[in-house]
Amino acid sequence: MAYQIIIIDDEKEISTGFAQFFPWTNLGFFVAGQFTGAKAALEFIKSNPVDMIVSDIIMPGMTGIDLARELSAMTLEPQPLVILFSAHSEFEYARQALKYKCTDYVLKTTEYEELIQIFSRLKEQLDERNSAAVANDNFEDKVITEIKEYVKQNPASANLEEAASRVYLSASYVSRYFKQRTDMNFSDYVTAYKMQLASELLTDLQYKIYEISTMSGYANPVNFTRSFKKHYGISPREYRFEKLGRILPGDEEDSL
Repeated sequence: MAYQIIIIDDEKEISTGFAQFFPWTNLGFFVAGQFTGAKAALEFIKSNPVDMIVSDIIMPGMTGIDLARELSAMTLEPQPLVILFSAHSEFEYARQALKYKCTDYVLKTTEYEELIQIFSRLKEQLDERNSAAVANDNFEDKVITEIKEYVKQNPASANLEEAASRVYLSASYVSRYFKQRTDMNFSDYVTAYKMQLASELLTDLQYKIYEISTMSGYANPVNFTRSFKKHYGISPREYRFEKLGRILPGDEEDSL
């Protein structure tokens, strides 16, 4: 994959030349934009994913250090690599670059071959970061899958503490994590699964409603009917009649 980079230098000839004549494509990069000012670049970054920023330090208005400070305060995910170019080797610039978590501080007098090595190394760094993110996503997907499978196997007794023990995490962490990944509270997910299961069982006339209530994790059919009606807007009896055109003897007794 080609990583998106932008180049910032107040001298347009420099930014254009660096964008057009440095072998970015061969190194695995794509120049998504070039700017003569850091403010315009910052606006671009806010609405466009960027993997790496190559910026001059000394620029009018907003310097490269100013840009690095702004970026360090932003919650970008993932955070782009920031490489600052300077014609000066003064320690203070390098110190500030480190303070704002810049990835590298490169002198404009750096030889061509050394630049090739620098950006090749940065490409490897991005590759490693991406690989770690893919591995983390796989782990997260497995955790959610395991929790959902647990609910599927134990609809009547599923609870947060046991779900957490299945994935070797704390209940409080699983509660936050499950909400973040599925946009549902764990308890709401369990209820939704019970309702889905109940709706499927109601289309099978071998089960009476009180039996479906028990199979869905409700000891009291009245509570089951109340939850079902809240979820679907109609009672289990009405749902069965709507789907099948008939009900079983005794089904009427379980509606509210």
